[in-house]
Amino acid sequence: MPAIAALLAPKSIAVVGASQRRGRGNGVIANLKSTGFKGSLYGVNPRYEEVLGYKCVPSIADLPEAVDCIVVATAADTACDVLDQAYAHGIRAAVVLSAGFGEGGHGPGQERARRVRALAERGMSICGPNCMGIINLVAGAAPFSSGMPKPLRRGPVALVSQSGGLGMTALTPLMTDRELGFAYFVSCGNQLGATVEDFVEVFARDPEVGVIAIVIESLKNPQKLKAASRVALENGKSLVLYQSGQSAAGQIMIQSHTGALASDAAVLAAFLRRCGIVQVDNFDHFVETIELFAQVPLSADIGDEVVVISGSGGGAANAADALARAGTPLAALEPATREQLASIMPEFGSVTNPIDGTGAIYDDPTLLPRIFEALRHETERPAIAASVSARPVGRENMQRLARVIADAARKTERTIVAYSYSPLGGPLDPEIVNALHSAGIPYLLGITNAMSVLKNLRIRRELRRQLAQDDARRMPASRVPAGDWSAMGAYEALVAHGVSMAKLRLAKSEADAVAAYREFGGAVAVKAEAPGLLHKSDLGCVRLNCDSEQAVVEAYRSVVGNARKAGFADVSVLVQPMESGVAEAYAGIVNDPTCGPAICFGLGGIFIEIFKDTTTEMAPLSYDDALRAIRRIQGLPILQGARGRQPGDIDALAKFLVRLGDFAVAHAGQFRALDLNPIIVKPAGQGVVAVDIAVEDFPEAQPANPAKRTA
Repeated sequence: MPAIAALLAPKSIAVVGASQRRGRGNGVIANLKSTGFKGSLYGVNPRYEEVLGYKCVPSIADLPEAVDCIVVATAADTACDVLDQAYAHGIRAAVVLSAGFGEGGHGPGQERARRVRALAERGMSICGPNCMGIINLVAGAAPFSSGMPKPLRRGPVALVSQSGGLGMTALTPLMTDRELGFAYFVSCGNQLGATVEDFVEVFARDPEVGVIAIVIESLKNPQKLKAASRVALENGKSLVLYQSGQSAAGQIMIQSHTGALASDAAVLAAFLRRCGIVQVDNFDHFVETIELFAQVPLSADIGDEVVVISGSGGGAANAADALARAGTPLAALEPATREQLASIMPEFGSVTNPIDGTGAIYDDPTLLPRIFEALRHETERPAIAASVSARPVGRENMQRLARVIADAARKTERTIVAYSYSPLGGPLDPEIVNALHSAGIPYLLGITNAMSVLKNLRIRRELRRQLAQDDARRMPASRVPAGDWSAMGAYEALVAHGVSMAKLRLAKSEADAVAAYREFGGAVAVKAEAPGLLHKSDLGCVRLNCDSEQAVVEAYRSVVGNARKAGFADVSVLVQPMESGVAEAYAGIVNDPTCGPAICFGLGGIFIEIFKDTTTEMAPLSYDDALRAIRRIQGLPILQGARGRQPGDIDALAKFLVRLGDFAVAHAGQFRALDLNPIIVKPAGQGVVAVDIAVEDFPEAQPANPAKRTA
């Protein structure tokens, strides 16, 4: 049996540290018993002959067979020896529950972690350490140490989480309150052996799985995740991910704008989009999106807009506010629909969207069916979100409402979701939940949560569509050898790759600077250049609009003198022709050590400092990727010619980003970050040109004065 299969669906299990007393070892055997595990099950503990009715042997050597999988429920200081013994006896899968394997980055746990990794490298599939284990409801196996929801419900969701606690916080209420079935739950802990990506790879091919839900702190093998995600999407599965620990406190700041703006979280978000994975911004939305995706398949007919049906005017207004914050538009109802609604609604009800049916929805059993009938003919086919309260249990009018919503879903191909006003309260009415689920209707808790996650249906569809563009992303035929990443070296490499750069000359004397001015034939910028010279304008190391030979000489002396006063040696000068346009943009490359090269884009000049209005995409970029990046920033109207401004050349800017993405892939890993700021955006049809370069080396390549070269 392959090691990962032996881990997920073992036919025989031994629990090392099994005990008749309450604890992890006892809990694992109890869980296996409660899931009806049909394979061989043994305890390993010299103190007992049986545990919960199962044979218990003194040691691994005394097992009557070489089991598929062991569960290590002993302390960390003995766990490695247990794993070594298991491997020596031919056991190739293990769940390691204990902590103490280098989580804090110091102490004896580091050596334990090394030993576990060594076994994993030799072919042992290990879940953990520092995990709860695995629940497999397809195979009826639960080598799992914590309490499990009751009753266990089998269904289409596979959940893998680094954090067992967060994973259970999603699993338990979904399985108990909303009666959502799961195929798998994996708490993978430290991932010293099997990783999140390994489990996603298995779930991507499993016909029992329709939704793959993922909780991470970081990724171990992004490229494996990308490949597995593509398989999952091709097999009609949905993927949703939540990352904990995204705050700035968790980020290591670096000197370049790109490094700071294209943070770990921003690069990961770009990478996940490229994988077709829907990333949610908070844990509540993660839980609601699992419910949403489990009921609404990838093939569902989903419009870009939403119609809200409410029995409360205040609730309707709240829903409209939440949709606006999420960027999801309310559908403008067609005149014929409004006319039909007006003929059936109470005088004080609303026939615009959101539709406020007032309390009459609850009192008049004919009103809600007629509202749905009126909406059937909306040609743009918006999704419909209808409110119904499943708390408290047993309200007949709400049960009737749920049945009406379910009947409407069966009569139309429209996407319909139901939602409660608040996520708080007691148990949900199972009759209401079951009525909705029987018609493929998700039940979402809370107006804000519900309206916020509806956009994920649209995002899921769009990300899947974008996967077809992978062939349009031009991959360089081969990597380019590492070169000179001084300002001039970077400039020459960019120009050679077709990236539009303002002309640049290096001057080591006043005469060189004057010669460059004569060559350019117009006003120039003069900038000091020295290893580690940052923030040149602040240090008086930049002079602009030098329009005579004398001005160039004076500028040369000034910027060199100011650089030397600031403590820089080996100072030279860069001379560029002045460029003008209608707007300034910014673009940069960051070489993320986990996900690879990414492109960061936003408005340039001072706007990058003040607003930090940027977006990040993985390299390489297709033309459509580049356009989406440009359109994603809030400052887009400035590029489009807001308030009478001349529109910029967005087409040329998109092509610039495509070439920069190609350059990033060709030179992947050769520098930490590269900034182009500003990029002068000329009027439509006249192109763009970058006028300033900054390159930051990786830390190990940096001298005491960091070698960030700026042009």
